[in-house]
Amino acid sequence: MIAVLLPALATMVTTAAAAQCVTVDPAVAPNIRVDPLDAAGAAQVVQPLDLTFRRVGVGTEALTIAYQIVDEDSPIQSRIGVSAGPQVEWRSNDSGRNIGAYRNEAYALLRSGTVSLAADENSKQAGIRLFLTNLREDLPAGVYREQFTIRYWCADVDTTLPNEIPGILAVTVQVPNVLSANIAGASTRGEIDFLDFSTLSRSLSIQVRSTGRYAVTARSLNGKAMLREGAASTSEADRISYDVRFGGRDLALDAQQGLVNPRAGLEGQRIPLDVIVEDVGAKRAGVYRDTLILTLAPVS
Repeated sequence: MIAVLLPALATMVTTAAAAQCVTVDPAVAPNIRVDPLDAAGAAQVVQPLDLTFRRVGVGTEALTIAYQIVDEDSPIQSRIGVSAGPQVEWRSNDSGRNIGAYRNEAYALLRSGTVSLAADENSKQAGIRLFLTNLREDLPAGVYREQFTIRYWCADVDTTLPNEIPGILAVTVQVPNVLSANIAGASTRGEIDFLDFSTLSRSLSIQVRSTGRYAVTARSLNGKAMLREGAASTSEADRISYDVRFGGRDLALDAQQGLVNPRAGLEGQRIPLDVIVEDVGAKRAGVYRDTLILTLAPVS
């Protein structure tokens, strides 16, 4: 017995990849600086850029290339940072259409621009615009960098696979370490009044907003003591010593050693400034005063 096997011939239908018709020059966006605490600043930044497409080889036919900018970080949001940061939107000048595509996004071809080379043209620039759209959000201080991929089609986008050039478009956004601070109530001056010293501890709140860490230093004009008004001597009976705590931590009053605090964020934090005086039983009657100068400054 002779067995004759007739295997079925599998017919594979694949999508043809178009030959590379152009290259794209590397492009670097100018460094963009944004300050989330600047109430007078723009709500979004628009940065124009040009992409240069160059014909590959020698050809006489006209070319129309469809292209898009691919975000590699997230299938949900386009961001400069890997997991957080300024959000980006890309638009083409020819149609004003959003050409930013996510790597795993369905219907990504709906987000594309076009550039056309005439039969006698070897290169052509396509104008695009970078939009930073979330500048009022709580962006931590730092330098955000990302390199975007250019994806393009040399022929029918429905029947050909695209060419890709990874990392061809570089974007850098800097968020500076800035802060604003005031006494709760929007004033830069405050007063702690111990009245008759029936309570030896009193406080007020400091409102702080910051994009990064900050340090607090303090200086007492009277050397860490309240002095009796009109006193002619430096007797201990005319001095009331005190300690200061910022956010529950002891704060030196020599303007040298500061307390480093974490980022307060755009919404800000109310931080208690506590003043604790010594027992006043042996002090002379009178009005006691001191001026305390607080300095808050960003730190790297």
